[in-house]
Amino acid sequence: MRKFLSSLLYIWLIATPAFCQTETEGNLMTWEDFVELMAEEEEGIDEELMEQLQEVYAQPININEVRTEDLEVLPFLSKEQVEGIVKYVEKNKPVESMGELMFVKDLGMKEREMLRLFVEVRALPQNRNTQDLTAGKLLRYGKHEAVWRTDVPLYWKAGYADVPAKVLEKSPNKVYRGDPLHHAFRYAFSSMGHLYAGLSMEKDAGERGVDYVSGYVMLKEVGCVKSAIVGNYKVSFGKGLVVNSGMKFGKMTMLSAMDRMDEGIKKHSSTSETGYFTGGAATFRLKDWQLSAFGSYRKEDGTYNSDFTAMTSLKTDGLHRTRLERSKKGNLGISNFGGNVHWEHKELRLSATVVVTHLDVPLMPKYDTKASAYRYYYASGKDFLVGSMAYAYRYKSLSFSGETAFSNTEKQNGVASLNILRWRANSTNSFMVIGRYYGAKFVSINGKAFGENSKVQNEEGILWGWTSKAIKNIEIETYVDAMYFPWWKQGVSESSTGYEGMVQALYSANRKWNLLARYRIKAKQKDFTYDTNGKTFTFLKYNTKQSVKLQLNYSLSSFITLRTSATGMLISFANTPNEKGFAIGENIRWQSPRNKCRIDLSITYFNTDNYNARVYYYEPTLLYSFGSTAYYYEGIRATLLASLPIVRQSLFINAKLGMTKYFNRDTIGSGLEMIDANHREDLQVQVRWKF
Repeated sequence: MRKFLSSLLYIWLIATPAFCQTETEGNLMTWEDFVELMAEEEEGIDEELMEQLQEVYAQPININEVRTEDLEVLPFLSKEQVEGIVKYVEKNKPVESMGELMFVKDLGMKEREMLRLFVEVRALPQNRNTQDLTAGKLLRYGKHEAVWRTDVPLYWKAGYADVPAKVLEKSPNKVYRGDPLHHAFRYAFSSMGHLYAGLSMEKDAGERGVDYVSGYVMLKEVGCVKSAIVGNYKVSFGKGLVVNSGMKFGKMTMLSAMDRMDEGIKKHSSTSETGYFTGGAATFRLKDWQLSAFGSYRKEDGTYNSDFTAMTSLKTDGLHRTRLERSKKGNLGISNFGGNVHWEHKELRLSATVVVTHLDVPLMPKYDTKASAYRYYYASGKDFLVGSMAYAYRYKSLSFSGETAFSNTEKQNGVASLNILRWRANSTNSFMVIGRYYGAKFVSINGKAFGENSKVQNEEGILWGWTSKAIKNIEIETYVDAMYFPWWKQGVSESSTGYEGMVQALYSANRKWNLLARYRIKAKQKDFTYDTNGKTFTFLKYNTKQSVKLQLNYSLSSFITLRTSATGMLISFANTPNEKGFAIGENIRWQSPRNKCRIDLSITYFNTDNYNARVYYYEPTLLYSFGSTAYYYEGIRATLLASLPIVRQSLFINAKLGMTKYFNRDTIGSGLEMIDANHREDLQVQVRWKF
């Protein structure tokens, strides 16, 4: 194995420079730097958000063809910044370089550096009359991208052991049904910003054969049709209280993305097996009005109750490796029908949404014990109706937006409301207040909105935020969030409260280097039980997590950049011993001055008291995958990533070799995932073809 790994490393280091063929501007901001800035929760990164952004990163927007809706997918831009960019391009077209964006009001250096990842300067297309679109013209000017990826584990898990047939007859779930390789394929077609099509397939490690297939065909901006799609798609209206199968903005992202409203219909192009609709949807634009409608029927994984009359829970991980996991596949049919009416005139926007959901089999979550009583208000039954009114208004430096929703079933007849007020005090200071009320009785099967809980339910809170560029070369972002949960939560047997605070400063003296410092504290009440004099008492105590992060990015030259990061975690709860953890890492990137060719070497040392004190760390990874990893116990993680252009601007090979070694463990994982060693190595290979 050592010889194999050494040979592979040698080939990468020798062969890489030979394949580098194109020019670069040597930007300091990289995709990895961007993800580090966007990673805001200790639990990691919103993969829906990152996946959508990676699609734009892989196929950058032509600044000379930019539209408002193109830029609205970038969460680091405010509505004023989006409008400023579009107006500047319309007035000064053709834009010759990204440097011209310095003249866009309120667009700072950080936003301009981020924009370089998603926007590029290309000449205006010739002989493309969009007033006379034909199928032949759309196919002639189409662009194709095919991406194939496979993951090869260089270790053996317990789930792939050779178990005797007699044992399997009695215990069929002792092994995985398939081989340990993971495969994924994505194909995407786009033409002139009007026609899109895609196909995705995936086989997870342990599954037998291709387990997931997804596809779509989408038309955009043709006549009165803003968008129309057949296949798998996502829908988001208002602030997401009623329906949002796309991204969920976190607290730090909301400081700039608060104006997002009615994102509408989007394609589902990922290999994620949940969180989308299957059927058809369309949005029509008529002057100040937009009318949308969608219909969907798809199968979801679920767990039956003992007599197979209802579902006790939904299964959302998309894994079907064992016979038991396979038995839960597609047990529940879900029908969704909905519509939206959007009206916009000058600075006022109004939007009404209604969604009806029907389940083939009723949901009946269990709450027959004190420990499970928190599920009492979980979605139950077969039919659900949710409606809302969203609104937004801007007056000079003040912006107000929000959504208020109602659910109407026999048991879940509640209210939810999310409202945001922002004040741009001047060109360098902005203040925000976000208030939310999600009633315990409010149930939205398809809702996903800003908040602490994963569901739009059982949460009240108010957040105060402030962003400032008043100090030269320093950008400060901070917020304080106070939370209240009126009904029980898992591990909390009464109403509870919580709070969270964050302050982040980014110092960018020049494009050679920048320094990021972030402190976050989050405290939420949970049950604390102790025995005294033969009696048991339970009180609510704050479980407090504090984290600190420092990161230095430095460009040694036009082709070598360094990123040094350090993260610490401290957890305290009642009179129990504190739990601590930290990680420190270094990433070295070599990128040819001729571009599209790079090597990333990353090494991280971590040491935590236990799993509870785990530290999340981002590492360079392949396109359309995410490298936010949870580190716990003591060990070291090293990765080597190489991206090689085989054919100029067309065919690319990316490969990643990773190694994790634990210093205080003899095995890794448990159950079928257990590795009988204190180290694990894995290889990922990706081929990307653009034509």
